[in-house]
Amino acid sequence: MIVTLVTPAARADCRESLEEMHRLRYHVAVEQWGWKIPGVEKGYDKDAFDTDDTLYFLAYAEGGERLVGCGRLNPTMKPHLLSEVFADLCDLQGVPRDPAIYEFSRYIVDHQALSKDAQFAVRGRLTAAINRYCLEAGVTALTWLAYQQMYARALNVWDTKPLGLPRYFPEDGATYIAAISQMTEAGLARMARAFGLDDKATRASLDNSEYAQETRRPDVRRAS
Repeated sequence: MIVTLVTPAARADCRESLEEMHRLRYHVAVEQWGWKIPGVEKGYDKDAFDTDDTLYFLAYAEGGERLVGCGRLNPTMKPHLLSEVFADLCDLQGVPRDPAIYEFSRYIVDHQALSKDAQFAVRGRLTAAINRYCLEAGVTALTWLAYQQMYARALNVWDTKPLGLPRYFPEDGATYIAAISQMTEAGLARMARAFGLDDKATRASLDNSEYAQETRRPDVRRAS
């Protein structure tokens, strides 16, 4: 299992990988999950929040040839899903905006292409890599919107609080909740135990030059 980080600086060299990611997102979110995404191009999920600032995490099956999962991070100081589309789901605390808080979205795992064990492994490696990145980059928390059952899973590993009350979306036939999770070493350790990961696995493919150059970006600071 390989998890690759695509930073803005590396995007031009990773164009084909990102094209594959947009196709995977459509295949899973629209064709498998039944999401209704306004304005989406058939076969290709790219929205207004795939921006020049977006960080992409791409998970590949053994051998590194087949993309099976992905996720993205966006700075909350700029327009993002929660601020522009789902602000009403943050009715308890409002939409967090801080240079050290990023939004985690488009968390996709291709369940149809994987066994249950493989799905579990992809989720573990992908979220652990994101947690590790946040620790290295000074990102102290992630906001997110997901199925309600994901909230219970997040509680098992991350210090997580709701931003609003769960809400049922009849068009999707599902209940969603907005939340914020703290990115800490303790949370990463709990995740490693839950998914059976060692420290090497949480770092694996993030030790590359693009990552090293950008882990202390000037627009990311620890919250005081």
